Amino acid sequence: MPDNSQPSSIEKIKAASDGLRGTLKESLRDEITGAIREDDQALIKFHGMYQQDDRDRREERAARKLDRLYSFMIRLRLPGGLLEPEKWIAIHDIAGENSTGVIKITSRQTLQLHGILKSKIRPTIKAFNAVKLDSIATCGDINRNVLCSSHPKQSVIHEQVFAYAGKISSLLMPKTRAWYEIWLGEQQLADKKEEQDPLYGDRYLPRKFKIAIAIPPNNDVDVLANDIGLIAIIENNELKG
Repeated sequence: MPDNSQPSSIEKIKAASDGLRGTLKESLRDEITGAIREDDQALIKFHGMYQQDDRDRREERAARKLDRLYSFMIRLRLPGGLLEPEKWIAIHDIAGENSTGVIKITSRQTLQLHGILKSKIRPTIKAFNAVKLDSIATCGDINRNVLCSSHPKQSVIHEQVFAYAGKISSLLMPKTRAWYEIWLGEQQLADKKEEQDPLYGDRYLPRKFKIAIAIPPNNDVDVLANDIGLIAIIENNELKG
């Protein structure tokens, strides 16, 4: 029988990652391959990305003794799914310049871009940051994008619930500054005590975690499909809890 008392290889990678940094900087500097190191493939998920490759071209490239055609998917953090017109235009422009040009809408009220080459990750993240968008914790074993009933301007209650979705998202963000250091060039903190994470520790969660808030009578976020499904309590047209 397997020894379930021992942490899995993924748990060991997370615990030894130095706050989700791993060797991502070294992986990005490696120009020999379009991929990143194996351990870093687990860590980059916490930064909102997945490494992928063009499956349709695997056989052809293998026959030519070429590396797989690697690229990355980047998923945005959009609590409640709200996106202002100017940000949509920016995403459209970024997608056209740095990815396949296709913007995919996910089932968790956010957007993702595919086909981003390793050399284009930093420029893409910096372009998102310039319009106050990020990809922190949109993948990986951590709290994911927080859902709420659509269109915050539908009523005062919808606006309040949307604000709570944003607050929950902010409260459950990882403490590490790794995303800012690796992708935006922020200086690493000399004293990492500020990064100690009382909620996640150094292994974060065993699996992804999903939260949604519904406003009766609608269940457009499907509360039962989430790890935590919250339902707004409304009395006399006021949000009570």
